[in-house]
Amino acid sequence: MDFNFILEMIPALLPAVKNTLLITFASAIFGWVFGIVIALIRIHKVKGLSPFFTVYVSFMRSVPLVIIMFFIYYAVPTVIAIYRYEHGLDVSAAVGNTNVIYSIIAMSLSEAAFASEVFRSSLGAISHDQMEAAKSVGMTTIQSYFRVIFPQAIVIAIPNLGGLFVGLLKNSTLAYYASVVEITGMAYTLASPSYQFLEAFFVIALLYEALSFSFSQLFIAIERNVGKYKKGIVLK
Repeated sequence: MDFNFILEMIPALLPAVKNTLLITFASAIFGWVFGIVIALIRIHKVKGLSPFFTVYVSFMRSVPLVIIMFFIYYAVPTVIAIYRYEHGLDVSAAVGNTNVIYSIIAMSLSEAAFASEVFRSSLGAISHDQMEAAKSVGMTTIQSYFRVIFPQAIVIAIPNLGGLFVGLLKNSTLAYYASVVEITGMAYTLASPSYQFLEAFFVIALLYEALSFSFSQLFIAIERNVGKYKKGIVLK
């Protein structure tokens, strides 16, 4: 193993970490927000939407993320190009540096399905009496959720959300198949001229281990800091 090459790779890979973190954080934010919406729709059994999202969650949790990634990567530009062509617009404008966006869309849609189950179980763990009590002191349903239900549900969900986040971080390697230069893509580029892929994979493993450990510790710290909501404290 060429340790000189390894030492050269580490600083060269750091710029690619930016894309990896961008994809991970953006997918987590959009996926979790969408997941909360799906969870609330299913909990309240919204007519028409609840059955649809039940199927959606089942489908997204069953299909490998790489398949969803390829579908979004090839289908979305095609649909946009067809739309622009039919409306007499420049088709070439549909093609651009949007690969990161397609990766985020694919990962967000997949993440929402898994996150919705986490939020649905977390919200279900909160006694319905707390909603009744909040409304009895004059809170609206929205206020009750944001000031009473959500703070407690989030605390319950944090350990699982931490696992989902680390999973997203690792799944971000699939963005390489969408031509995004993230950690894996950059490592392949650097290793290809000399075929030093063993060293490249070694460095990739170290980077992902460091990132995964750091974010795991971050979620553990967050869980400790917001643990007061387990006691049912209402925010003012």
